[in-house]
Amino acid sequence: MTNGRGRAFLFLAVVAGLTYAFWPTDRRAAQKTQPPPLLRVAPVQSVGGGQLSSIRVNLTPSLVTSLPIQIDGPYRVQPVGNPRVLANAAKLAATTVTVTKTGFQIGRDHFPVTRLEIHPQQSPAIWINGHQYRGTVRFYRRPGTKLIAVNVLPLEEYVASVVDSEMPAAFPPEARKAQAVVARTYAMYQMGQASRDALFDVYADTRSQKYLGFQYRGAGDRLLAGESAASRKIVSETRGMVCTYAGRLFCTYYSAVCGGHTLRGTELFSDAVPAVAAVPCDYCREAKYYRWDVSLTAAELEKKVNPVVKGRTGRWGRLLALENIPPAAPGRLLEFDAKYQQGHGTIRGDRLRTALSSHGVRSPHFSIEHQSNYTLHGRGHGHGVGLCQWGARGQAKIGRGMQQILQYYYPGSEIVIVGNTVARN
Repeated sequence: MTNGRGRAFLFLAVVAGLTYAFWPTDRRAAQKTQPPPLLRVAPVQSVGGGQLSSIRVNLTPSLVTSLPIQIDGPYRVQPVGNPRVLANAAKLAATTVTVTKTGFQIGRDHFPVTRLEIHPQQSPAIWINGHQYRGTVRFYRRPGTKLIAVNVLPLEEYVASVVDSEMPAAFPPEARKAQAVVARTYAMYQMGQASRDALFDVYADTRSQKYLGFQYRGAGDRLLAGESAASRKIVSETRGMVCTYAGRLFCTYYSAVCGGHTLRGTELFSDAVPAVAAVPCDYCREAKYYRWDVSLTAAELEKKVNPVVKGRTGRWGRLLALENIPPAAPGRLLEFDAKYQQGHGTIRGDRLRTALSSHGVRSPHFSIEHQSNYTLHGRGHGHGVGLCQWGARGQAKIGRGMQQILQYYYPGSEIVIVGNTVARN
């Protein structure tokens, strides 16, 4: 997406409140009986993205030539942005949407347009690739007889699915409220980054944040919930709440398990604000991947490492060792020194994690032990920037509220309640 930013102002609900203090990191300092502070409400500069009530989610991880589709109930078909009705039908049995040279084929019907939108009479109704979605679905014809599918739905309904898609229902309510606020903030921030001609705001996978829709079919065609009454209640209780820094929305990066210390946002993301800081976190100790180990043979490691070593040439010969470079400070991204017979080069931890992900490397935070083989002793799951989801769980379990959790992982931020509209770039 582009980096364009709107310049109008969001108008917020007028609610008086108090700002809340920065809370200590020591578990023993948590005050379970402390009443939650009220929210401060103030103007926030526009984030773009059109109506706050509507978000566009790309359901296709890559360009495709066709997609399975089914519609449970009456619907109409229109060109995107055009009131002209191309077709009406009582329902659509399971079939496919296919790109043709002149438009789209949906079952037996052909539509000679490059942009198509399906409007169900009731929502949720549309099934795409085994997932049922609220709202409408748009199909855009792309070069090379390819297409993408975009789900357009109310933002709060999107957030209800993200909460359940990203965080287990068994986590404490205050942790899930924090998840709702960061998911909403992340979505609105990305809406603000989208250019006027962008076809979507976010992806439905972890390139943005995980969104499973209303329900979906799992293994053995088992029907699984993508949202729940519990997640809808969490969203209702946090409706309109977002994180801001210096009066503006910011990208609320988050990951599953930080493993003891979050990573400073600017180590990985150029748009990270100072509130996306590095903070100690021992609240995620109960997570499965708080600590992990991976073993690789020297041949396996060399095969994966060679393509990502900075400056490497074929004349360097065989890889002799891969070693940690001590970080300058906690919360900094690790780097590694790859030593060859005739040279050496460095590798960033995030690039090495990507290269080794098929071997079970869960994060860019690990030390290396080298004997005949290599053993990686790692911590955490995910990039480690921003809110730690398992850390939020740990903090909620000792009595901390949503606001305290968010200000711990985003120090210097504020939570405000936004109004109903935002101006598109």
